[in-house]
Amino acid sequence: MKRTALSQGTLAIVDTETTGTSPLYCRVIEVAVLRVERGKVVRTFHTLVNPERQIQPIIESVTGLTAAELEGAPVFSDIARDLLEVLDGALFVAHNAKFDYAFLRTEFQRAHRSFTARCLDTVSLSKRLYPEFLHHDLSSLIARYALPCEHRHRALGDASALWEFIKHAEQTQGSKRYAEVISLLTAGGSAAHLDREVLRALPECPGVYLLYGQGGELLYVGKSTNIRRRVLSHFSMASSGGSEFELFQHTHNVEARPTTGDLGALLLESRLIKELKPIHNRVSRAKRRLVVVTRDQNANGYATASMEVRDRIDAADIPSILTVFKHKQQAREYLATLAKEFSLCHKLLGLERTATCCFQHHLHRCKGACVGEENPGSYNARFEQGFAERRIRSWPYKSGILIEEKGENRGEAFLVDHWCLLSSVRFGEDGEQDVVPGTDSFDYDSYKILLRYLSNPRHRRSVKVLSPKEYTGLLDSLREHS
Repeated sequence: MKRTALSQGTLAIVDTETTGTSPLYCRVIEVAVLRVERGKVVRTFHTLVNPERQIQPIIESVTGLTAAELEGAPVFSDIARDLLEVLDGALFVAHNAKFDYAFLRTEFQRAHRSFTARCLDTVSLSKRLYPEFLHHDLSSLIARYALPCEHRHRALGDASALWEFIKHAEQTQGSKRYAEVISLLTAGGSAAHLDREVLRALPECPGVYLLYGQGGELLYVGKSTNIRRRVLSHFSMASSGGSEFELFQHTHNVEARPTTGDLGALLLESRLIKELKPIHNRVSRAKRRLVVVTRDQNANGYATASMEVRDRIDAADIPSILTVFKHKQQAREYLATLAKEFSLCHKLLGLERTATCCFQHHLHRCKGACVGEENPGSYNARFEQGFAERRIRSWPYKSGILIEEKGENRGEAFLVDHWCLLSSVRFGEDGEQDVVPGTDSFDYDSYKILLRYLSNPRHRRSVKVLSPKEYTGLLDSLREHS
């Protein structure tokens, strides 16, 4: 019997419904997987997922799912084990695969599980096989080929329609043509520009990886709890196009820098991006000047805000800082939003310069703090409430702290004071110490990393609060070694 392309591999045809478009901030509310082996569906996995948050009315209207239905569904961590089992060893197939893959990877990370897979994007498949058509979204494919779909915009209905499209594609294009295109679209997983020994040597541990171009130029710095799996996942997504494809096309070497744990990896990644400025880390590669919004009080007792650009922030400045931004426009938009939500004065927020009342007062959106018509206490209370969520937190310790991460054969310790990473020490298998100097200036990215870590109760055992004597002695010792 002649074997077709469909019979030669294991597919996991996946579809998810989510609360939004960002894997970082949004959650999965439904997931379906059809596991295909030798051209037949051997297992169907389908479940609703409680996103542990409210869903927007537009999501309810598109999917037909209600908050009440989701409230009674299992949370993702409860289904993670079974979902990993049905995905195990299969080619991850989805329409706009990058979307579903990113959401599931992020959900697995939240559940403290690791997931990587080679991917096939059926949008790219349709474009390759049927270039004469303009539209390749799933609705267009369903209408064009009369594919059965019982429930559109529901995970199982869309996954089933996708399976019908895959079968239709092989039947109409022929197994040879179909297999050639599949091979081309999934070739990213072979990492053609890289020496296979480089990939084999990558450690399966936390740390940072650096991707280099043909001429040795640094393309990208990333971090992962498992360096090898994360690097391979870059190449498995290369066939989906976009930035992943561009990155894969130009990567010729990979360097790994292991750390003991996730905290060390996050801090190292942040530092290397600022120092080395990789080409593809566009968002945070530059050490930009910060836009700082500080608090003051005018002669009439009203809280005021002012915006200034700084090259650095000292720990002593933190109590007067309300919040920090990377761009002035971002700061202005945030202040305008606060003014609207908390009835704050544009003049006192530094958004308007005028000798009289602010323009918002004319529109009855400001209660008159700018001209003394509102009680300063009432205004200041709203002012503090408005900035509370984004304000830099006060340092919660009386002195510096030592954060320790321990592994089987290595360890790392971080000396931190007032959110500043002053120094770190790495302990090797042979007992040798590598002291990495830090800085006594405030770094906003490091602050967010440390705040998230210290806010997690699971990490309390890793934190040692130093006495003033211990702190001074350790700091002097580390300075001598560095």
